[in-house]
This record gives sequence, structure tokens and C-alpha cells, in this order.
Amino acid sequence: MHSAPRLHYVAAIVLISMWPAAAKAQNYKDQLSLQGITFDVSATPAGANTKLTITPSGLKAVNDPVTHDVNGRVVRAEVADIDANGDPEIYVFTTSNGDQRGGVIAYSTNNKKSMSQIFVPSIADDAKNNVGYVGGDESAVVENALVTRFKLHTGSGSEARPTGKWRQLQYKLRPGEAGWKMVLDKVVEF
Repeated sequence: MHSAPRLHYVAAIVLISMWPAAAKAQNYKDQLSLQGITFDVSATPAGANTKLTITPSGLKAVNDPVTHDVNGRVVRAEVADIDANGDPEIYVFTTSNGDQRGGVIAYSTNNKKSMSQIFVPSIADDAKNNVGYVGGDESAVVENALVTRFKLHTGSGSEARPTGKWRQLQYKLRPGEAGWKMVLDKVVEF
């Protein structure tokens, strides 16, 4: 029967098209609102990178858009009020080209007058908690925390092998000296 090779060929094409590393920068558009503030989030391919634009509306003083160059693509966005202070935040989740390392670009509103960027630490810069990290992480707002989780690996590069365990980092939003920052609150392995 000649249909079996064709079926394998079709299955291979479907799997390749679903594989995250094969995904190129792509357009993204979303509008999210909370507590009277709206965020228009858009991303467009710009060469190998993606140009991200976040445009707020409903702020009392400054509604200027902010832009970022993302090495990779925008995956999705969420709006929340993690610290329950009545000022919403916008969280844009990204993934890098190649090793699919996740990133978060976030802004908080300031008394609903303007917005400022939230410092979100990189897993790569966390020497204690990045042991076993090779990318492929996922982030989301869960209740009153920003949560990032990833599969743990032994080895690195092409020698990296999954251990079957996950590490989850939970961050709380706190005021910093010059703005807002995410502070590591809890680490869980399962």
C-alpha cells in the first residue's frame, strides 16, 4: 500500500509546523482592560526580532506608547493587579529565537496617571535557581504572583537531558527605589 509513506510525510509536516523553535516572529495584537485602564498590545516582525508596542489609554496624565525590540516573538499578554493597590499592570510574555528562553516585559500604572516599567529578573542572572535551566520556560500571572516554571535538565547545550522535574519561581510585585520590581518570593520543585 502506498499511503503509509504519505501519512508519515503529512504527520512530519504537522509536527514541524507545531514545533515552537520553528516559529518565526509573527504579528500579535490584543486589547486588555482592568480598572478603567486599557492596554493595546501589538507586535510586528522587524527582521529577526519583533517590535513590541504597548499603548495605554484611560490614564489621567500620560498615555504615550512604549516600544521594545524583542529577540524572538510575543507569546501573549495578561493584565492584572498583583499587589491589589487599584493600579493595573500589563505583562507581555515573550520567547527567544533558538533556545526558547522566556521573558516578561511588564508595566505598572502609577495612581492611574502614568505607567512605568517593572523590573523582572532574568532566570539566566539567578545563579542559585538557574541550575538545570536550558530554556523552554513558561510564565503566567497566578493569583497574586508572577509565576515562571521550567523543566530541569542535567548537562548543558546538546548534552542537556531532562530530569523529569520542574522548578517554579514565584515573584511578588514590590516598590523599588526608582520604580517597581518583581522580588522572588518562593521556589518550588516538583
